[in-house]
Amino acid sequence: MKKNKKEKEFDLDLFIKKSKVDKKKYILNKSKTIKKPKKLEEKLHNSYKNKEILNSFIVQYIRKIKENYPEDIKPEITNKIDEFKNNFINSKLPKLINFTPTNLYQMSGATDFAKINIILRSLSTSMGLLWEDIATLSKLAISTEKEFDIKINGIDIIFLKDDKPYYAQIKTLEGTLTGSQVPRSESELNMHKNSYFVAAFKTGTSWTFNSKKVKKLVGKEFWSLIDLDYDFILDQVKKMILEIQDSYQKTKN
Repeated sequence: MKKNKKEKEFDLDLFIKKSKVDKKKYILNKSKTIKKPKKLEEKLHNSYKNKEILNSFIVQYIRKIKENYPEDIKPEITNKIDEFKNNFINSKLPKLINFTPTNLYQMSGATDFAKINIILRSLSTSMGLLWEDIATLSKLAISTEKEFDIKINGIDIIFLKDDKPYYAQIKTLEGTLTGSQVPRSESELNMHKNSYFVAAFKTGTSWTFNSKKVKKLVGKEFWSLIDLDYDFILDQVKKMILEIQDSYQKTKN
């Protein structure tokens, strides 16, 4: 059976050379040919179509763009963490310290509690993106937003395992999600044949994400899957948090 003249063989090397804008256009155009599953939530339809196209080439794509990756990326990890720390200390922290929160602590006259509360909330939210940035330093992982400017609902990275693409949602700790957020995360991850809900660091606290459909990874078992040194990352993150705390104390005093 002859191929339609309009159909062209996918050229990986040519695709890699394209700009992010053109890569996005290609994926979105191809996704229009994908039929959505009948039982899938409407808000996940586009993500489903896009990931189906991605799955057709993503294993070879990741291997190709990462083939000359350096073996030792610890300096890159340190740079990412330092960049985050410096940005938080020099840009975000001064604004947060000068901000007057409207919460129960402030109303009670517990000004220090009020400041600490808002700073920790901002830090926790910001750090979520840091774990994604570090993970994509792996020779096995990418972010679809960074590579193609395409967001797959609930997915932070795609990584390779056993020559298959795995879709992962990364949270900081085992108990990061609230109970009401669990069903959404489960439906977002369950859309993929291979997926994981990830807690970047193991604290031993109870999981708020409990699912019979989606597997979980925590701490070292996740980072080792993408060939990154968990103990090194944890050590660098601990230092970062202490430095941010010291900066807060100095500024406050």
